[in-house]
Amino acid sequence: MKRPTSDHDYHQQHQCSRQWRPFLLCLGQELAERLGPDGARALMRRLGGAMSRERPLPALELLPDLEAAMNTLWSDMDWGWVELQDTGDALRIVHHCAPLDAAFGVSARAWSGALLEGAYEQWLKAAGAGERLRVRQMPGSSNSPDTTLVFVLTS
Repeated sequence: MKRPTSDHDYHQQHQCSRQWRPFLLCLGQELAERLGPDGARALMRRLGGAMSRERPLPALELLPDLEAAMNTLWSDMDWGWVELQDTGDALRIVHHCAPLDAAFGVSARAWSGALLEGAYEQWLKAAGAGERLRVRQMPGSSNSPDTTLVFVLTS
């Protein structure tokens, strides 16, 4: 095996199964070409919501318990981990080591994070966050080379 030149390269090689990597890279390219970034983003958001409905969290009220339940799920899937931070006026969601670059390529960063937007929004609504609240990726967080994505839950 060729030695990775950085932590990012290592994650690229190990966060997505070799058997699925070529398919997912091609799928990502097709999504971007056929749907455009906005269409691909909308589709990924819907898929994230569907994914979280397939893997619901237990009924929890405390933020640390919710974070722990999310991390158990992400760990089972090898999808990194999350930190939930109450900032007083919003909930900040920091997702570390998302496998999205490994699956869809760096060129998909403009839209692939919407998968996590949809997942977190669905889980938080199920936990009682309210139907009007939305999870949005923070501008610029998709440019991080360390696969950390930042989201915020606001009205």
